[in-house]
Amino acid sequence: MISLLLRLYPARWRARYGDEFELVLAERPLGPFDVADVLLGALDAHLHLRGLGAASEHGKGFAMTLRIGGYAAIVGGVLFFVGLAAASMLGEAGEVFVLAFAAGAAALLVALAGLSAFQARRYPKLVWAAFVVPATGAVLSIVGVTGMLLVGDGRFIGQWSAWYVWSFGLMALIIGSALFAIATWLTHSLSRPATILLAVSSVALVPIGFGLDILSFIPETYAPIAIGAGMLAFSLGWVGLGVSAIRLDNPGRIAPQGAA
Repeated sequence: MISLLLRLYPARWRARYGDEFELVLAERPLGPFDVADVLLGALDAHLHLRGLGAASEHGKGFAMTLRIGGYAAIVGGVLFFVGLAAASMLGEAGEVFVLAFAAGAAALLVALAGLSAFQARRYPKLVWAAFVVPATGAVLSIVGVTGMLLVGDGRFIGQWSAWYVWSFGLMALIIGSALFAIATWLTHSLSRPATILLAVSSVALVPIGFGLDILSFIPETYAPIAIGAGMLAFSLGWVGLGVSAIRLDNPGRIAPQGAA
C-alpha cells in the first residue's frame, strides 16, 4: 500500500522526499483518513510541482481534518433522511429528493474517511471494513439512483433493475454504518450516545431491509411510522457523530485513545 501511494507522487518529489515520507507512513497502520490525505497530497504535488517544498509540507501533514468529516456527517445525515423520506412519500414527484439522497450518500463517504482518522491506529482491519462496506453501499446507492432517473423500472445492470442496485447499496451502507459504530465505540473517539443511536438503528433496519417481518406485532398502519423512526434515528446518529467531531477543536485530544 505504501509503495503504491508513493508512486502517485511525481518522480522529482519522490527523489527528494520519498524516503522520509515512506518512514512517516510506516510508523502506524494506514486508515481511510490517511489514504485520502496522501491522495490529496499527491494531487497537490502534481499541481504545484514547481514548489516542491510546499508540496512536501502538504504531503507530511493532514489536509483532510476531523472537522471536515464532522460537517460531512451532518450534511450527509440530514440529506440522507430528507431525500429518502420525501422520495418515499412523493413517489415519482419526488425525483429531486432522490438526488438529495444521493448527495447525502456522497457526503457520508467523506464523513467515513474523516471520522475514521484516529480509529485505524488500534483497529485497522475493523476500520477498513467499516469504511469499505458502507462506501461500496454509498456508491451503489448513487448508481442506483442515477439508473432510476434514467431508465426507471427497466433493466439497468444485467438482470438487475436500478431499484435493486439502489436497495442493495442502501443495505450495505446501513450494515457498514453498524461496523463503523462498533469501531467508534471501541476507540472512544466520538460521542457515545450518537454511537449507540447509530449502532442500534442500523441493526434494527437491516432485517427490515431484507424483508424480514419483525414488525408483525405493530398494526400495519403504524409500520411505516416505525420504519421512518428507524431511518430518522440512523440519520441522527450520523449527525450526532458529526457534531461531536466538530466540537473537538483540538483533534489531538482524542489521539491517545486511538493510539497503539
